[in-house]
Amino acid sequence: MKTWLVFIAAVWSVWLVGCSEPVGRYAIEGYVVRKEGGSILVVSSDPQDFRSTGGLKEFYNAILVSNAPARVNIGQKVQVWMDGGIAESYPGQGKAGKVLVVPSSPRDGASLSEEEAIRQALKQEESRLEQMIPVIRAVHYDKQADTWTIQIKDAHERTEFDVRIKDE
Repeated sequence: MKTWLVFIAAVWSVWLVGCSEPVGRYAIEGYVVRKEGGSILVVSSDPQDFRSTGGLKEFYNAILVSNAPARVNIGQKVQVWMDGGIAESYPGQGKAGKVLVVPSSPRDGASLSEEEAIRQALKQEESRLEQMIPVIRAVHYDKQADTWTIQIKDAHERTEFDVRIKDE
């Protein structure tokens, strides 16, 4: 009887682990900069330095994620776990296993959220960003000017510019 209880407890434990949150680290954390159909383009804001292996000084991870939940929007910061592998193209491509929206902190006195300010900046610069993989380098809110400044960089080039959004 004791052996059966141990066996049942072991099976139950394995089942619980299999049904819980994804194990391990997410594949990417970054901002959703494009959304089309069920796919989102997620670009990391934190560059990786690959100079020691002959690579780029500033490489920004980017993954075109299919099977993304409809509730995920442009401008949100997300963590994405993949279901299967990631194609080694740039941006990488893969199927979402889980997408977690990272909540942004409210800015004192701001009417817009960080997500809304980023979305407006990307919309305002849509034609300029069409051929780019935009990296959201920084997001600042100036309470006195009542303005958001979103710093955007092209992942492929040195092109970098600020977009100002009035907090309305």
